[in-house]
Amino acid sequence: MGRSTVERDGFISYSHARDRELAQALQRGLHQLARPWTRRQVISVFRDTTSLSANHDLWSSILGELQRSRYFIYLASPEAAASRWVQKELRFWLDNRSPDRILIAVGSGAVHWDPAAGDFDWSRTTALPRMLEGVFRAEPLWVDLLVEVRRSRKYSLRQAEFRSAVAALAAPLHGRGKDELDSEDLQQRRIALRLLRGAVTVLSLLLVTSLAAGGYAWQKRGEALDRARVSASQALAAHSMELADADPRKAAQFALYAEETEPTSESARALARAVDANSSVARHLLGGLGAAADYTGSGGAAATEVAVSGDGSTLAYFSDLGGGPEQGRGVHIYDIRKGRAMKALKAQWALGGGALELSADGRILMLETAYNRIQIWDVRRGKLLRTITASAGEDLAQVYRRLHAYAFSADGRWIAATYHTPGERETQYLSVWNVRTGERVDHRQAPGNLRLSFATDSRLLRVWDTSRSALGTWNPKTRQRKSGGRLPDIPTEARPITFAGSGDTALLGSTAREKAELWNLSTGKRLASATGSLEQAVLPADGSGSVVAAQGRQVSVLDPKLRRLRTLGSFGWPVRSVAASDDGRWVAAGSGDGAVSLFSTDGAGFHRSLPNEERLKAGEFDADGGVAHRSGPKGTELWAVSEGASGFRRLGRIPRPVREQDTAIAATSDGSRVTVVDRGVFSSWDPRTGAQVGKEKAFEDYEPESGQGLRLFYLPDDVHVVTAWDSDVLVIDTRTWSVKQVLTEEGVLQPLLAMSGDRKSLAAVDWVEGDAHLWRWSDKGEFEEVMTGRGLASAIGISNAVVSHGGERLASVDADGRISLLDIPTGRVVLSSVVQEPGLENLVFSRDARTLAHAFTTGSRSGLELWDARNGEYLGQWALETSTPPTDAEEPALRLAPGSGSDVLTLDSGGTLLRRSLDIADWRAKLCRIVDDPLSKADHDRYLSDLTVDAPCRP
Repeated sequence: MGRSTVERDGFISYSHARDRELAQALQRGLHQLARPWTRRQVISVFRDTTSLSANHDLWSSILGELQRSRYFIYLASPEAAASRWVQKELRFWLDNRSPDRILIAVGSGAVHWDPAAGDFDWSRTTALPRMLEGVFRAEPLWVDLLVEVRRSRKYSLRQAEFRSAVAALAAPLHGRGKDELDSEDLQQRRIALRLLRGAVTVLSLLLVTSLAAGGYAWQKRGEALDRARVSASQALAAHSMELADADPRKAAQFALYAEETEPTSESARALARAVDANSSVARHLLGGLGAAADYTGSGGAAATEVAVSGDGSTLAYFSDLGGGPEQGRGVHIYDIRKGRAMKALKAQWALGGGALELSADGRILMLETAYNRIQIWDVRRGKLLRTITASAGEDLAQVYRRLHAYAFSADGRWIAATYHTPGERETQYLSVWNVRTGERVDHRQAPGNLRLSFATDSRLLRVWDTSRSALGTWNPKTRQRKSGGRLPDIPTEARPITFAGSGDTALLGSTAREKAELWNLSTGKRLASATGSLEQAVLPADGSGSVVAAQGRQVSVLDPKLRRLRTLGSFGWPVRSVAASDDGRWVAAGSGDGAVSLFSTDGAGFHRSLPNEERLKAGEFDADGGVAHRSGPKGTELWAVSEGASGFRRLGRIPRPVREQDTAIAATSDGSRVTVVDRGVFSSWDPRTGAQVGKEKAFEDYEPESGQGLRLFYLPDDVHVVTAWDSDVLVIDTRTWSVKQVLTEEGVLQPLLAMSGDRKSLAAVDWVEGDAHLWRWSDKGEFEEVMTGRGLASAIGISNAVVSHGGERLASVDADGRISLLDIPTGRVVLSSVVQEPGLENLVFSRDARTLAHAFTTGSRSGLELWDARNGEYLGQWALETSTPPTDAEEPALRLAPGSGSDVLTLDSGGTLLRRSLDIADWRAKLCRIVDDPLSKADHDRYLSDLTVDAPCRP
């Protein structure tokens, strides 16, 4: 390839997460080495964050640079070996260029060559991807930057080791020997040094004058860039909010770019909204075209089909995406359990789409191809097993060139289909094939409008002639047909029909004249009906339970009465295809503009349902003390929030009832001891055995605080507790019940206590006056005062207060629902811009104290409200699914508490326990897992044309 077509000498491929600084130094060294002082550079080496313009479509630009480069320089590290982008770059090079043009610089990890095997020793090599196994015929050129260079971090040609490594890599780029190149570089440096000394005198005179003007200009430039980044971030965030309901995928993209451009309250709000809009998305696999297909499909819609295996292990899908030269090629396979794409099948489907089904174990795929042919594929090996020809469809009119009905058995052994044959256009045939052999085992004329379905156990094929309301079956084992009688007249004309796996239940989709209806085919009774659009659906295998349905542009979960329970996701165009696993956990859908998404009904990592076997309810959980209790006449059962995904952890039982009023319970960090204060009487218990530890102690002058619940907290030593008592704050030794420390000598008029998550920061807020007092637990084993008498911005009856996990911030809510935020280190107080929704005044900080959440309930609605804890800006709401709405007005409907790490737990009145993250960094990471595509060139030009912004999801 000549110089006329190759414009780059090298292409550096590296991990952005680890080696950005080293890659920059390597590129600079290659450009500078042996460069004549009269020239800017002799060779050109590409590195993506500097060599691309701001106006680009990332991958297509990188692909162009790869095509223009003579050498591939791989900056090796374990992170680079695992990087999806680096692997794509290497794969292109190996497919299109010689491996002899690959140069390796080891930045971290290990590389070992095995001369006997003539390959790298892959048992010891960690810095290279396995796709390089067996590629090289001899040991390639590689240099080690590990010991001297990486540890010293002196990335300069003046450093001998770095200079030697750069010279070794630069030699083949220059087409010269390493020593010759090194000598020329030294000569050029001597020439440049002599000229530099002469110029220094002149430049020094100009320097003083230019520095002042340059410094001022640079300062103004920086200020302008900062303003531009903030404006771009806000514009991206605003567009993300606009797209959240209609196109959650794009909403996530724009929110991620807003946060990457400049973190602002607006970008945080956009991220929160995108998380809520994508809360059930496991992966956005294809983005929609956003327009009608211009050459194929039905009514201008792209041919898009999805299939999910019954065991939930595998997803198959195809989509035209508008018919470009590389579009519409291959069936994509996605491993749901491992969360990664598998090798695509080199197959072509029928014009406008067609049958796409997977066996229950995801190993066998059935695909309808052109002219009434059916292909059978081995999914794991990516191999075409056989092609079944139903009829010579190429000799038929267009309307007959497809299967009219089909069914694929769950065990992957049988296919049934109805179709037409040439010369008999008025006659329809029904055939059944043995998938393993391709043998046609049953064939007959089958007039009428037939619908086919195999039973879940694959033992029976059910045939429903909707034109005559007649049912029939075919047994694969005996190969016998049997009539199943007639059904009442059911309006089926032009209606999409979905069967349950049992075959006893069918959903008839809606039309312009007919409602969607659910029928029991065994009894001939209608079970439910629903208004509105409902055309595509997946029924549960046994015919009972929730229904997954496509309703216009939305994918929803419906109850057995076809009432919407919740929405899984939305698309920019109407949904054309929907599929689900047998247990209903995994749902896939494709839209009319070619978008494909995978959903998880248990939250896909954005929120998780946690086990609550005892069905504890909100009223039984004390979020302040972190202990749940259920009391009866003979004793009290106790639980605490466990780490991870285990929900509640049972602590044990104590043989005494605990009253609801004027009572508080606290547990040690390991749950081995609980302390109860009940109407002024303190006692300690071992919940594992139910034994009381020591004697109880009655404190005198006990008077319950009016309007405020009693609060009790264990301190880090798991020996002392702190509580508010008779207008004072007391630290009490649970071994002797002696008062170790009185924190408010003069007394706080009406103290309301709050404890940080690490149990080291304590706040006492006068809930009448709003003054805040704060202490920090010291290494001396006592509290030291941090702040006293600080007034909160809102002091109209403080109803609750909470301290962040590390004691950085204090939040309180007043009787009007206004939230005050106190930054403890600075003493700065801000007031929230939005009044909170009605409900319990439960407040929880994120672990990093950047976000604040409040639980609310309004009638049938419940959820979380979010604030930016730094400035009080409102970030929006997350709706929560409350399966059992509260029936008792005195019982709280939703309780909020800190979970492990950055998680927050919600417990409703029906016992549903959910976990969500409040950490903005976690939101960003989870959104990147479901959509890591860069912005399109048009969107990049529109919002970021004058700024340098890295792709937010590239490692």
